[in-house]
Amino acid sequence: MTAFIYDGTFEGLLTCVFEAYSLKILPYLITDSSVQTGFGSEILKISSDFVKAERVKKGLKDCATKDALYNIKTAFLSGDPIKSTAIFNFIKYCIDNKKTDESRNFAEPAILNTDDIVRKVICESHRFKGFIRFSESKNGYYYAHYEPDNDITELLIPHFSARFRNMPFIIHDTKRNILAMCAGMEYEIIHPDKPVNVFLSEEETEFQNLWKTYYNSVNIKSRKNLRQMREYMPERYWKNLPEKYQ
Repeated sequence: MTAFIYDGTFEGLLTCVFEAYSLKILPYLITDSSVQTGFGSEILKISSDFVKAERVKKGLKDCATKDALYNIKTAFLSGDPIKSTAIFNFIKYCIDNKKTDESRNFAEPAILNTDDIVRKVICESHRFKGFIRFSESKNGYYYAHYEPDNDITELLIPHFSARFRNMPFIIHDTKRNILAMCAGMEYEIIHPDKPVNVFLSEEETEFQNLWKTYYNSVNIKSRKNLRQMREYMPERYWKNLPEKYQ
């Protein structure tokens, strides 16, 4: 049994696909170094190769399967530890059946597993379009912090940049320490190597206190329904909402 270990990049994963065909090996596991491999596994370390990755991309574009490249790019944003293996199996199945559209063939595990991962990523990105809270900083830009299960920051930027065209803002994924800095329709995603500290303006602090007062006043304690609240909004998201950290 062979496992491929790569550097965790998208190009690295595509290189794994290329090497699997080149070496005529079907690995049972594709992973980065953060995941434990099985006992007795033969481990091959795959180095990213841009040229090989581009050849796999071209092969996917030539496949009849609808939105194959979009699906693997979206699935790669997942925080699920099995995503790399699922994406590998999806790509291989699409290439092996390149003349037919396999996008709705949910009887095939390779298609079903990747579709499930894609749906979870998209669902979470839609959720956070309503759950993210922006606060005004002392420097005049607006800052929002959150901890998504998946790496969805780049998916959120088009939505918020369209809403806040003239308002500079930052979305901070504190779980991965990823910052998306946006001004107008232009944005940049950075990965700082140090913790980020943000100081709120005095007006923002007063506004948050006002919002908490309003939130408490409209709630009827005797009719509090935590189960329903969790159905509307998972509890793991609450700590990033001003009304919840009082």
